[in-house]
Amino acid sequence: MNEYRVDLHIHTCLSPCGSLEMSPERIVDTALAQGLDAIAITDHNSTLQCPAIQALGKERGLTVFAGAEVTTREEAHCVALFADDEARAAFQEYLDAHLPSVPNDPERFGDQVWVNSQGEILGEAPYLLISALDQRVEQIAAEVRRLGGLFVAAHVERPSFSLISQLGFIDPSLPLDAIEYNDRGRYEQLAALHTYLSRYVRYAASDAHYPGQIGTKYALLKADALTFSHLAMAFRGENGYTIQTT
Repeated sequence: MNEYRVDLHIHTCLSPCGSLEMSPERIVDTALAQGLDAIAITDHNSTLQCPAIQALGKERGLTVFAGAEVTTREEAHCVALFADDEARAAFQEYLDAHLPSVPNDPERFGDQVWVNSQGEILGEAPYLLISALDQRVEQIAAEVRRLGGLFVAAHVERPSFSLISQLGFIDPSLPLDAIEYNDRGRYEQLAALHTYLSRYVRYAASDAHYPGQIGTKYALLKADALTFSHLAMAFRGENGYTIQTT
């Protein structure tokens, strides 16, 4: 069995709160320099930057999973990850259908551009990507599950935009595959209050918005290979595969 270093929550120049320095080349090169074996691209409510970074990662020996950080109607953040481009594209259609038509103000919120591997602009998202979808967390989870994806509660320890900060708890009927945290100390304090969190697979991720944050928090994936199916089995604890933070 192999051990892989993975950072499963990274934003790009497409996220309005992300640095314009977060180009495909900068992200891939920084991840490799940090000793990462895999990353996940998880822009706010969009998957449009994923294909270019996946292609560049494949060229340079970095596995890149496609996903998004979704803002639910409750204004809670969750990460969705997908196995292939067909599922990613289908989820993009879902996001487009349920993101409110609130125009982005680049001066106030930041640019929302996606680029090719050379950093050339391919398009600009017109509607504010940090808005909440018009879908409840249960509805989003069901769509991710229908598409064969993985659904993760993002940065659960944060005092805002987490499932616990917004709802007070995590509903045990919600089909979560894992929970993610950014700050270990703050997570341990939260887990002491919410003891049911120990039932979930949990791991750290950087939630990087700037190049210097990539890989500063990461998880260890123990599996025979570095593929989406092996990642999914680790989330389920199958074949002795695990994902965790030491």
